Amino acid sequence: MGAIAAILSKSGPADADSLRRMLDIRHYGGDCAIRTCGSCALGVVNGRDTTDSWVSADGPWVAAFTGKLDNPDEVADAAANRGSRPVFTNPADLVVAAFKTLRDEAPRRMRGLFAAVVTNGTEVWCFRDHLGWRALHYNDGPRRFVLGSEPKQVVAGAGLSREPDMEMLHDLMYGRLPGDHPAALKGVQRVLQASILTVSASAQATQRRYWRPADLLETLPITANDAAERFADVFEKAVQRTLTGADVVSLSGGIDSPAVAGFAAPLFRELTGRRLPALSTVYPEYPRVDESRYIELVAKYLDMDLRTFTPSAGPWDNLDHWVTVLDGPIPTLSLDEITEYNQRAHQLGHRNVIGGDIAEVVFNLNRHLIGHLVTRRRWNALATVSRNVRAQGTTLPQLAMFMTTPFIPGRFANWYLHLRGRDFPGRVPDWLSATKVNEMPFRTDLLPPGPDRWATIQVRPYDGTTLTLEANEMAAMLCGMSTRSPFGDVDVIEFFLGMPAEVKFPDMGSKTLMRRMLRGRVPNEILDRKDKTVFTDWMMAHINYDALRKYLVNPTTRMDGVDYEKLAERIERRDFNLVDYSWANDLVRIHAFLSQW
Repeated sequence: MGAIAAILSKSGPADADSLRRMLDIRHYGGDCAIRTCGSCALGVVNGRDTTDSWVSADGPWVAAFTGKLDNPDEVADAAANRGSRPVFTNPADLVVAAFKTLRDEAPRRMRGLFAAVVTNGTEVWCFRDHLGWRALHYNDGPRRFVLGSEPKQVVAGAGLSREPDMEMLHDLMYGRLPGDHPAALKGVQRVLQASILTVSASAQATQRRYWRPADLLETLPITANDAAERFADVFEKAVQRTLTGADVVSLSGGIDSPAVAGFAAPLFRELTGRRLPALSTVYPEYPRVDESRYIELVAKYLDMDLRTFTPSAGPWDNLDHWVTVLDGPIPTLSLDEITEYNQRAHQLGHRNVIGGDIAEVVFNLNRHLIGHLVTRRRWNALATVSRNVRAQGTTLPQLAMFMTTPFIPGRFANWYLHLRGRDFPGRVPDWLSATKVNEMPFRTDLLPPGPDRWATIQVRPYDGTTLTLEANEMAAMLCGMSTRSPFGDVDVIEFFLGMPAEVKFPDMGSKTLMRRMLRGRVPNEILDRKDKTVFTDWMMAHINYDALRKYLVNPTTRMDGVDYEKLAERIERRDFNLVDYSWANDLVRIHAFLSQW
């Protein structure tokens, strides 16, 4: 994995020297390449062992590109239909040709994970992939516009003071990060996923969406009978795009990664003549966590080459390192555990990890389904779904509640849930202010107007923060690895977005449609599992009280709503429960970041 950077001078010549300093980041260590065009300088730096970032040839337009473009020929064909077929030797050349011809349509046509910047010398256009796997940050000042893959690059190029953005950190702490949140370093903004940022010497930076998932909802004329065949066509193509020949599947015992393996195993054998490798984490000391039996079942069924290991890394290991590398705290992710996995994979000779990431948000968000059918007056579909949910054990009063909920104002519904204690007051630990936590209603899904709730849930994952996607990419890169998820392929996402609600969700069960579509590709024992893997035992056994004590007892900077004296008592008693862990998980990362000042 590499990085890109650019500087547009608004009142002077291109500043290649400052750009070169921006690209001098220790953890890449590879060669850098720079181009100047008019008042703009742009460039890339690559990793020591990989090349995935390029600059275009010199000309009146130049571009820089980082990442993986899955469909260059398709993009070239689209550009050819508007004029002439572009000649390109790398993705940056194609960006120049395609963007000149297609403008906003160019990134919309691209597939993969990428970030790019293109300029004609007086204007600059920057964009990221649809989901935001690759990051872009910027600062738009009066004298220069500075762009970089990492916040530290922007701080260096813009001459900013390195300070934390406390408002952003508070939003992260309380789960309120909007999709357009800034970086954790003050003065650094983020280019939004699925958006194009435009700036010139005479105009401030503006962003516009090139991909709008909401416009795609329920636009496919697809029935339940042909869903499986059409899914197979789309998903096979997505899986094929991720294969390199040096791949390994991160295999679990659920549905998501076995679904990937079910399509990837025959394709990999056709590509390489070998069995598809799998690498899985197992937890023999924690029966409710361990999925060994199911993993081995899938590997045998698909004739995969399976390796397993028990992880030793903890969720809060090396926090000082990660907040420095990533210029801020990353919610949820255990980056040392991710690193341990990638290092194992690298030692086994693999270079590309394929998994089932983000599958849940692509096809398993079924809340407000019945209300959606009611408000859209789709009576036949409502009758069918109602029969199905009744067969699953839903009572008539529960069904009636589903049907009437869209007509109840969201704030009233949240007030009622709080009054009845159904907003789980126990979700707030005794060292955290319930008033602060409840500034955001417990059920945010109830806030949109009733008829819009189902649709809002379907597209919300594609408008939120992309911090975890970016951090996962960086952690893999530092191990010499890449990571891919076929469920993150835009064609797969658009397929599920386009499905009618009653086809996508024939009932209120978990992944009902996917279970049906995978029959024959994944063992029935996996599809019919009733037991649920619960990681609570593992997490509670690996609470690092020393890390909590280091960062959370008497910190120099304090977060609003946290009773640090009470928290210190709980840490000393070493009696955290799962709720304590859940809130401390992000708080300790925030304070590891703040400890740098």
